Parts: sequence; structure tokens; C-alpha cells
Amino acid sequence: MKRYFIPLLSCLLVISFLRGALSAEKKHQNEEVLATVNGKKITQADLANRLETFRNTDAEILDTIKQEILDQMITDILLEEFIDRQGLVVVPEEIEREVDQVRGNMTGNQKDSGQSLEKVLASIGSNMGEFKRSIKHSLALEKYFNNKLDDRTLEKYFDGNKSLFNGESVKVSHILIDTRNMKTQEELSHAQEQIKSIKKEIDIGAAFDEMANKYSSCPSAQNGGDLGFIQRKGNLAKSFLDMAFSLRIGQISEPVQTEYGYHLIKVTEKKEGAHVKFGDVKEKVRLAVLDEETLKLLSQLHKAAQIVINQ
Repeated sequence: MKRYFIPLLSCLLVISFLRGALSAEKKHQNEEVLATVNGKKITQADLANRLETFRNTDAEILDTIKQEILDQMITDILLEEFIDRQGLVVVPEEIEREVDQVRGNMTGNQKDSGQSLEKVLASIGSNMGEFKRSIKHSLALEKYFNNKLDDRTLEKYFDGNKSLFNGESVKVSHILIDTRNMKTQEELSHAQEQIKSIKKEIDIGAAFDEMANKYSSCPSAQNGGDLGFIQRKGNLAKSFLDMAFSLRIGQISEPVQTEYGYHLIKVTEKKEGAHVKFGDVKEKVRLAVLDEETLKLLSQLHKAAQIVINQ
């Protein structure tokens, strides 16, 4: 099964529109332009439509969720433009074939047995329209990159990145100072100084797990920052993974910055990877290379685009 660009979000924007005398204000709010992407507008109403599937979620994380959705909408526009420029055609039959395959996999999966695809999508804040859009983008990009993913290229990538495919893993704990809601340079500088101060305390004898419990913004703080075993190919930031796999057992990193904030990372255990051959993991290698090429392309599209955020 292919990978699709599904926004994995978990929040609800609770929208209450007043009636009667305030109906004109409601219309004005809905028409408010949140962003323009190469001249194309994203309005408050567009954002509200993308939030329809969310229910009963903590409003405290509303700003973060709104930004994630807006980022996804911007990416969708950039991908649609790119697909059109390249003349990449994905017909409805191709999309439906992928949907049917997903449904079939769910039927054979005991974990998902009895759940409809629509319910599963709703549980991660998506819907069938967004899912089909993701499939279209995925299929189009596979067609675009097809000639670049020959066996020679894939095998070269495999030889240089075997730890991504051999199951090698490390058990890590971390301390996070969350900077996602910080708006000023003063706040960010304070966060950076705080993580450095925590590192100094640990260096002179403070217990890592106690410092995590005391200072970390991550839910793992209650377990001393323990994240369990992680692999090189995962959902964590590349800078986090690169640092984690470079540490010795018991070693604590210098501060590492990711989109979430500043981290201190400690490796507590390692599991060596198994011997693998390229032929055994060729499809995984292809997906990994496709992921990397897609991220590079998205970065290029964002840099070249005229994006204006009205916030």
C-alpha cells in the first residue's frame, strides 16, 4: 500500500455563529482571507470546512492545530499547481483502485475488522475527500519520480543507509522545552538558556529522569522522559534521530532543536540491526527515497512560491 499525505491532527475548532443582527459579521468572518498562495486565497470558511470532522477536543491547542491545517492547505495548493504544470494525470479509476485496496487490507486486518474506512479516517481527523486528494498527490508524485527510482539509485541509497532498514534501534529518554507557542525572540532565548542550564545541572550530578519529571514539557516527563525504543526511520525529527543514533549508551546530548523546541537526549539501551539484503527490503528503500525526494520537492515549492499569511 502506498503512503498518502494525510494530516494527522487531533483538535476541533468550535465555531459558533451568532444569528440575527450578527449575520453580516458571520459572513465577513467567513470571507476573511487567512493566506494567499501564488494569488490563490485560503479563507476562514475554507479552514472551517477542513475542521468539520473534529469533535470534543481541548481548545487549548487550537492555535497549533489551526496552523497545522493551514500549512497542509498551503501544501495542497502547491502540489496541485505542480501536478498541473508537469502534466501529471491521475484518473479517478486509479484513485478508486487505491481506496478499494485500503478497504481490502482493512478487512483482512484483525485490528481494523468491523471498522469502516470512513470511521478510521474520522478518528484521525480526516475524511474521504482529503484521503482521495492525498492518494492523487501520492500517485502523481510516484509518476514524476518514477525514472529517478531505478534499481541502481535505490541500491546506492540502501548501501549508505542500512540502519534505516535493518531494525537497529535505541532506547531513549529526553527532556523537552516546548517553544511552539513562543512568539518573541526573548522567549526563545530564554528557552535556549533554560535547556543549557538543565544540561549543566545534569553534568554536575542531577539525575536525568528527575530533571525530566521536573522540567520537560513532553507527556513522557512522568516516566522520566522515557520514549522507549526508536528506529532510524520514524516520525521523529531528523535532527533528533541523528543525535540519538550517534550517542553511546548513557551519554547525554547537547541541546538539540526541532520544530517542537529544545531537547536533551539520553540513550539508555541499544539493539543491533540484523543482516539484510537489498532485495529483501527493496520496496521499503523505494518508499524511503520517495519520501526524501518529496520533502526536497516540497521545500523547493515553498521557497519558490509567493505565500502571504495574514495573521
